[in-house]
Order: sequence, then structure tokens, then C-alpha cells
Amino acid sequence: GFPGEGEIVICIVKKIQKTTVFVELEEYQHKEGIIHISEISPGRIRTIRDYVREGKKIVCKVLRKNERYGNLDLSLRRVTTGQKLQKLKETKLNEKCIKIIESAAKQLKLDFEKTYEGLNKSILENYENISEAFQEVAEAEDISLQNIGTEKKLADILEKIIRTRLKPKEIKSMNELSITCPTSTGIESIKKSLKKAIAFAKDKEYNLKITYISAPRYSLL
Repeated sequence: GFPGEGEIVICIVKKIQKTTVFVELEEYQHKEGIIHISEISPGRIRTIRDYVREGKKIVCKVLRKNERYGNLDLSLRRVTTGQKLQKLKETKLNEKCIKIIESAAKQLKLDFEKTYEGLNKSILENYENISEAFQEVAEAEDISLQNIGTEKKLADILEKIIRTRLKPKEIKSMNELSITCPTSTGIESIKKSLKKAIAFAKDKEYNLKITYISAPRYSLL
């Protein structure tokens, strides 16, 4: 089917005309879309080719389905940097998951397409997509694909490969501190203390980043 309105999608640029870009949606087979020049970038645009090239992948936002032509109206300029990075990250993870399934199918001498379809059917009853299920397996030893209907031999090999190739999500915690020192050498004392904290974290192999915000505020990440 078609992606929903507001969905972020990856597209491949197929053709560029004076005021329109024609693209193909990578995740939706045979679905096409168009980007009007007004949706390329804010402000005046002299030439569309300053922003896109044929054959290049771009991240777009779905505006609406164009009922007249049976394709989609898309926007390039309405995609935020955060949305673009998140979509590319999701795509990269999905590609890794496909490689994992290919590897498992090859080891068991199974047909990839049938293996993928079977996994997809059982996983979608419990998860949003295959990537979400595989990521959960990577993060928890007690999670098994066998519990959601995957045949034991396949589940065992998949889990082994997943825990080798996929990393658990990094959890970042940021705290804000207020640091003061009521002495004539207060600033120097604070600097020395922060340097000692960083050295201690490094010695213990902790990831610690201290950033000055504004006196007396510092962030710890």
C-alpha cells in the first residue's frame, strides 16, 4: 500500500525537471512520488540540481496522496534534521537485520524469501517490525524468538548472530550541576575538581563529558 500522510520515507531521485522532482520510494515497491520546487527548500531556488541529483537517496515527508496521478506529493524541506537522522538510522538497522536473516538461512540451507516471510508474519503479531524484535533480542538474554513462533533451529542461529552483530542501544543520561566555590581561587578550584572527575572516569572506563553552560551551571553526560 501507500505510506500514510506525514510519514518519513527514503526516496531515490529518478528524474528532475524545471519545477518538479520525480522519485521512487525505496520501501514501497513501484510507488512513485513528486516533489514540487516549493517543497525542495525554503526561499528562492535558482536550480533544483543544487539540492538533488538523479540516482541519489533523499529523505522526504509524505504530504498527501495525489489521487489524479496515483502517486504521492512529497516534501524535502519539511523534514527536520532529527527526522532525517532517525530515518537513516532505522534504515541502516533494517539492512543489518536482512543480512542476519540471509546468513541464518544460508547456514540452514533455507530459501531466504520464505524464511523472511515466515519470520515477518510471526514477528508482526508481537512487534512493530523485525528490527524492533531483533534489537530486543540483542539487549536481553532472556528474550527468545522461539517464544513468538520461530522454529527452534532458526531461532537459535538468529539469536547467536543478532547478539554478535547488533549492539544494545546506548542510554545517555544528562545531569545538570550547580558548582560554586566561595574562595578567591574558586574558578581554579572548580577546574581542578572537574579535571579530577574526568581523569577518574577515564581510569574506570566510564564515558563522561562535562560541558560548561553558564556560571555556575555545568552539564554531565
